[in-house]
Amino acid sequence: MRSFLSGLSGHHQGRRPALLEELRGQTILHTRVAARGTWTVTARGWVLHSRIQQVEGPGRDGIAASAVDLRDPRLVGAALQGAELLPDGQLHLFLQGAEGPLRLSTVPRWQLEGPRGALLRAEERGEISQLPPGPPVHAAPEQLAEHAASARSGIEDRLLAQGRDEWLHPGHVVTVLANAGALEDEEFERRGPVLLARMLARGELRAGFVTAGRFRAWDMPLAEVVEHIGTTWTALGGRTPGPDMIAWFELTRAGREALGPRSELTMPPGMSGYDSPGVVGGFR
Repeated sequence: MRSFLSGLSGHHQGRRPALLEELRGQTILHTRVAARGTWTVTARGWVLHSRIQQVEGPGRDGIAASAVDLRDPRLVGAALQGAELLPDGQLHLFLQGAEGPLRLSTVPRWQLEGPRGALLRAEERGEISQLPPGPPVHAAPEQLAEHAASARSGIEDRLLAQGRDEWLHPGHVVTVLANAGALEDEEFERRGPVLLARMLARGELRAGFVTAGRFRAWDMPLAEVVEHIGTTWTALGGRTPGPDMIAWFELTRAGREALGPRSELTMPPGMSGYDSPGVVGGFR
């Protein structure tokens, strides 16, 4: 227990590549477990993927360790305070959870993926490789220009109509895409961020937080907002994003002015989606 607690206090003896330092201060947003391994996702879109991950922290009988679960309540919302990379490639992440200090551990092979293609990887024998962040993936200037010049789709009209009376979150986007016929996780992951990017670039939505019953818009450049949305949605995967994930959205004056009557609003679900990017099926 002594070594565990001393690790949490920041006295780490292992290697700490620069990319690990990017994790400090982030919170855990989601965990998922499948046949191909375990994924731990942060609120800024960093993803730790490995075969199995163990979380160690306070339990009824002192310090207890067990495998990470789906949406693990011990980890979701916990704040990352530090990291330790041992010579054999083992990785420890130190967190502060609701019940006390935690340590998340994994052995090689593992990889940590970050925004704009950043990558830190440990191979079976502990060899470490890393790639620094590259150019924008979701918010290159030409992408933003295309989004700003786009025409609203029927799906986007429906989302605007829903935002007339409530703040929007990614779960609303998942719902309108599902109602328009989206089926596969890859489709939600591809179309969801683009739909939001188009509406943000046209000035119909603003992104921010909802705290204490108030919407607080982010003071960030459009490119940073769009890159964050695309990165974090991809990290979460498919139709997972929901309230308090990624961002909240509020209609702007331009968004409210766009809510005039349009024929698409009266069409059956799915039909107005054919003028939206990444349309379902092989008909376009």
